[in-house]
Amino acid sequence: MLLLVVSAVAIRAAENPTAVFRKEWQGRHVTVQRTLLTLVYDERSRVSTTTRGKRDGLVVATPSKGSFYLFTGRREVDDITHTDPDRLFALVKMNYRKDRNLDDGQVQIVNPLHLVQFDKGIELVVRRVEIDRSTVRLVMFKPQSTDEMATSLTVAWPTPLSSDLEERGEIERIIRQFLVPAPLAQP
Repeated sequence: MLLLVVSAVAIRAAENPTAVFRKEWQGRHVTVQRTLLTLVYDERSRVSTTTRGKRDGLVVATPSKGSFYLFTGRREVDDITHTDPDRLFALVKMNYRKDRNLDDGQVQIVNPLHLVQFDKGIELVVRRVEIDRSTVRLVMFKPQSTDEMATSLTVAWPTPLSSDLEERGEIERIIRQFLVPAPLAQP
């Protein structure tokens, strides 16, 4: 009887449109169709240790407003968005410069180092699919890498996503503007 219950739960989870979407995209090889950008930066923690070489994919695409670049806010700084990646880079540098508490001078909480560009024709692998209330984010790695994220693509929906992911067709249409997925393997 326990085996039947476990099987029924597994079947129901497989029928969940969000789980199906995630399963079909995770591990999938893709070819960049339209340039994706990643910000590489060092981040200083509250206890003054620095994590070097962190990466955030910057491209956000929407169904109605086109695409833009986003660096997600942290440490009481709002999200930073812009349509020009060089301007976004400068805004990150400026917005994360903080006065020191005990000394004169300033400290850079987030120190942007450089932008990495993934141009048309580059092959990547989707290692994670993150589905939030109103966003779908594909996190990609280079094919041989499992430890360092290369970039990401975020599709931002203007309203909360439906529980059965009715928006899937339009979300995949937007994804395909940036990425050409390899065909799904046949069972």
